[in-house]
Amino acid sequence: MYCLKTWGKLRKSALFGYPSSSPSMSRPLPPMLSVPEKKTAAAELFRDRHFFNSPVFTDLRDARASLSAPNPQTQPPSSSRALLLRYHRLLSSARDDPCAFDDNLAFTWHDAFRPNLKHTSASLRFEKAAVVFNVGAASSRIAAAVDRAAEGGVKEACGEFQRAAGAFRAVGQMMEGEEGTVDMSPEAAAMLERLMLAQAQECCFERALAAGTSPAACSKVARQAALYYEEAYGALVIPPLQNHIERSWLSHIQLKAAQLNAEACYRYAIELHEKMEIGEEIARLQFGINAVVDAKRTARGAPASLYDSVSRLEQEMNQNLEKVVNENNRIYLMRVPAAKLLSPLPSASLVRSASKSEVLDAKTETGLQSS
Repeated sequence: MYCLKTWGKLRKSALFGYPSSSPSMSRPLPPMLSVPEKKTAAAELFRDRHFFNSPVFTDLRDARASLSAPNPQTQPPSSSRALLLRYHRLLSSARDDPCAFDDNLAFTWHDAFRPNLKHTSASLRFEKAAVVFNVGAASSRIAAAVDRAAEGGVKEACGEFQRAAGAFRAVGQMMEGEEGTVDMSPEAAAMLERLMLAQAQECCFERALAAGTSPAACSKVARQAALYYEEAYGALVIPPLQNHIERSWLSHIQLKAAQLNAEACYRYAIELHEKMEIGEEIARLQFGINAVVDAKRTARGAPASLYDSVSRLEQEMNQNLEKVVNENNRIYLMRVPAAKLLSPLPSASLVRSASKSEVLDAKTETGLQSS
C-alpha cells in the first residue's frame, strides 16, 4: 500500500509521460473539408415576365444571372453566399409555384461532385433547394478557410459549419418528392449534415483543449465528433453515394473518425490514470492506437497534413502506452481487459444544425457560434 500511495504522488511529476498541458495543442490543427458549390446554367426564360410579380422581376432576373459563373469555386465564398441569399429572398417573393405548370421555364443545376451530371426542372421548389445547397457549400468553404489557430477562429469556424449543416438538412426536406441530382438526394443531404456537424464538434474539441477543459470532458466531445464522422462515412460506402464522391473524401473522413476516437481514448486514459485504473488505461490507449493504425493502412488520398497530425497523435499515444505498461509491470500488476470487454466511451454533443431561417438570414453571418 505504501508503494501505491507513494507512486500515486509521483504520477503527476515529469517521471510519467502525460504532459501537464493539453497533449495535442503542440500538433498542427488538421484540415477540414468544404463542399463544392453547384454550377448552374443561365435561365434565359426569366424574360417571361408574366410568371413573376412585376416589381421584383428585373432584380430577380439580374440576381439569377449573377449565379451563372463558369466556376463558382473561383468566387470568394462570402460574396457567393451574399448573392445566393439575395436571390433566394427575391425568389421567395414570387408566386409560390408558377413553374411547375410551364414547359418553357427551366432551371438547370449540375451535381456538385460530378459536374458532368445535371438536372433540369421547371419547379421553383427545386430551384430554391439548389440555392440553399450552395448557401451551405459557401458556408462550408468559409469555415474551412478560417485560421482556427487565430483568436476567435475556432468559434467562427464552428458557427459556419453549423450553418452549413442546417442548409443541407433543409435541402433534404425541400427535395422530398422532387427529382434531382445525387448530391441533393435525401441520403446526400443527411451525409453532408452529419459531416458538417462532425467538423463543428471537432472545433468544440479544439476549443476545449485550448481552454484547459478536463480530460473527461474533452473525451466526451471528441467521441461525439467521431460518431458524427462515422455516420458520414457509413453513408458514403453504400448507394447512392458509393463511388459518387471522390476517394479522398472517404479517406479523409475515415481518418478523422479514427483520429477523434483515438483522441477520446487518450483523454479518457488520462482520467483513468488519475483514478489509478491502470489496466483499463492501457486497454484504452491500445484501442485508440489500433484505430489509427487500421485507418492509416486503408485510407489513401487524404491530405498529407492530416496524415501528419494523425501520425503525431499515434506517436504520443505509443510513448505513453510504453511508459504506463512499464509502470504496470513494475508497480501495479493490474489485469488489462480485452478490447471487446470495454464499454463504449460516453459522448456529449455541443453543436446543432441551424434552422432554415438562420441559414437564410443575411444579417446572421456567424450567429451560431458555440458558446
